[in-house]
Amino acid sequence: MSLYGVLRSGVSGMNAQSNKLGTVAENIQNSSTTGYKRASTEFSSLILPSSEGNYNSGSVTSRVRYTIGDQGPIAYTTSTTDLAISGNGFFVVSDPGGANYLTRAGNFVPDGRTGNLVNAAGFTLMGYKIGVDPSLNSLDDVVPVNMADFGMQAAGSTAGTFKGNLPYGTTEVAGTAHPGTLAPPVPGYVDIKISNLTPRDMIQFSVGGGPAQTFNVTTEANVDDLVTSINAAVTAGTLSGVQASKDPATGNLVLTSDDLTGATNVTGSFTDMTPAKKTSSLQVFDNVGNPVKVDIQLERTGEKTWEIAVYNGSTLLDGPTTMTFSDLGQLISPASLSFGIPKGQTFTLDMTGMTQLAGEYSVTGSANGNGPSAVKSAEFASDGTVYAVYEDGSRVAAYKIPLATVPSPDNLSPRAGNVYEMTASSGGYQVGFPETGSFGSVASGALEGSNVDIGTELTAMIEAQTSYTANSKVFQTGSELLDVLMNLKR
Repeated sequence: MSLYGVLRSGVSGMNAQSNKLGTVAENIQNSSTTGYKRASTEFSSLILPSSEGNYNSGSVTSRVRYTIGDQGPIAYTTSTTDLAISGNGFFVVSDPGGANYLTRAGNFVPDGRTGNLVNAAGFTLMGYKIGVDPSLNSLDDVVPVNMADFGMQAAGSTAGTFKGNLPYGTTEVAGTAHPGTLAPPVPGYVDIKISNLTPRDMIQFSVGGGPAQTFNVTTEANVDDLVTSINAAVTAGTLSGVQASKDPATGNLVLTSDDLTGATNVTGSFTDMTPAKKTSSLQVFDNVGNPVKVDIQLERTGEKTWEIAVYNGSTLLDGPTTMTFSDLGQLISPASLSFGIPKGQTFTLDMTGMTQLAGEYSVTGSANGNGPSAVKSAEFASDGTVYAVYEDGSRVAAYKIPLATVPSPDNLSPRAGNVYEMTASSGGYQVGFPETGSFGSVASGALEGSNVDIGTELTAMIEAQTSYTANSKVFQTGSELLDVLMNLKR
């Protein structure tokens, strides 16, 4: 081994340790950099051929290794556009020239000029638009995730629900009482008894003693209906020879019996009255987002039946349709109503939540769709779906963020801006979506920190400093020996 070989060995060792000090310094300065991955220096020996009587000193070579595949700690933030990956995968970002890179730095914010989501280094987050079927393991279809693309939106209503309870008890009839009098044509009297009058109840007449009485009649039927009902009841009953008719000139009800010597007129007037109706309103939206009020009108028609009709103002949109309930108060039919919204779409109203139980009238309704609204913010789901959140609170899926990885992440080539580029040693891109296969999940409002440990780096710094000093001593000793050799001539 020559003295020059000693000098070369010392220099080689100092160069190797200086490289290690360089990676330590870089790690320490990036210990707070989002998504930064620790670098380390690895050494390998370089041995030169030697003979038995002559040893050729070799040297040491150094190589930088990155722990790109190691997970960093996740810290939560207050920004919904801050993204962190838990598990395998990298965000796909592009530079201003359109070249794609990989990164774990998810500190994205909307760019005020373009609307794109960019990170602190200026790289744009890439994703697929909803509805795009991406090519397998390819980044050809990715586009910038752009907040400005969302714009204002309005959605016409297409579906809704109408649920609640219709009272099982009798529905009262609202109206005005109309007085009438009976004048018996022969000695004796005629009593007309009306009790518990409700829609579709029977009116009973009996003949007995006592003076003529003044009474009030409240009914939903008109005179013609009353005539028909009386004739049917009398014919089917035990009385015979009694006929009811209507005087066409006066509108009076006339009861005639073959066993009497005259007729009894019920004087007064009858006004048609309809059973009380329950009406509830529901707001829906047409195709351009204008609110449309629809009135849902309910009318009881039987013990277990109701009629339902849908109106827009005075315009009938659907019905009347008969609603039928079971003995247990559960809806039998219809399960839904379908009608067209004026200047809108066909709307389906789910009725399966309706009941008829002993209780008060209580119904609620809801409908999808919304009026014109501007984008307020963006939300990110753990599966990579990007939602546009509008001022009215609605959310619309707009993008799907992919994750990409390579067979050997530690062999990716780092580039400025905390991004990585594919190399021959790393292997090709493997592209997928979060929470599928081996890919991790995306956390919104969180950032992945550096995986640098300060304690480890300070220890490595001391080791490198000691080794550097020792190698400098080797060089110094070789230099002193050369001086001795040079002084032999003197």
